[in-house]
Amino acid sequence: LQYTALPDWTGSLGAAVSLAMIIPSWGGAMNGMMTLSGAWDKLRTDYILRFLVTAMAFYAMSTFDGPVMAIKTVNALSHYTDWTVGHVHAGALGWMSMISFGALYHMTKKLWNTEMYSDSLVNVHFWIALIGAVTYITAMWVSGIMQGLMWRDYDEYGTLTYTFVESVSAMHPYYVMRAVGGALFNLGTWIMLFNVVMTVRQANAVRGVNAVAAKA
Repeated sequence: LQYTALPDWTGSLGAAVSLAMIIPSWGGAMNGMMTLSGAWDKLRTDYILRFLVTAMAFYAMSTFDGPVMAIKTVNALSHYTDWTVGHVHAGALGWMSMISFGALYHMTKKLWNTEMYSDSLVNVHFWIALIGAVTYITAMWVSGIMQGLMWRDYDEYGTLTYTFVESVSAMHPYYVMRAVGGALFNLGTWIMLFNVVMTVRQANAVRGVNAVAAKA
């Protein structure tokens, strides 16, 4: 809503509502985190819990970043930059994807009444996905701030110091980091898919053997 063709009051209202959203968002995140009070040691052994706690941490981070970006003085720097892309992907990769991964592993075990084909692969998936997400998001945050600073830099004559093409060229190393982070995250997803497929096949094979044994 900020710095668009909409009336200025809509941006002010949007900023107020966004800042107010910190309360329920952080309330939910803290409630989830504090549920583990006295049982944090389970994160070492329970990989599903590890995914869920990481998702809540990213949720808290992204729901703080969003309201801050709604403040007009901050939005003047972040508007139309990669900072917004980083904010969105903190929610998409860090929050929604991580909680979905944890839920998928949990449902796979429950629906097929079995353990995962490889717990080691689950751990590999977690760390690859986490490193990929952090790399992607950090690259976008840094490049976004740099974009905003370059776009608003003027010389003594009131002329823009950098052309748009120069600002795009400056983003190249961060876009490489973004590609690496995204590739790592996708690799983790393929590892998860392989693990789930092998778990289902293994469970079905055991069921088939048990069915034959029961008939005999």
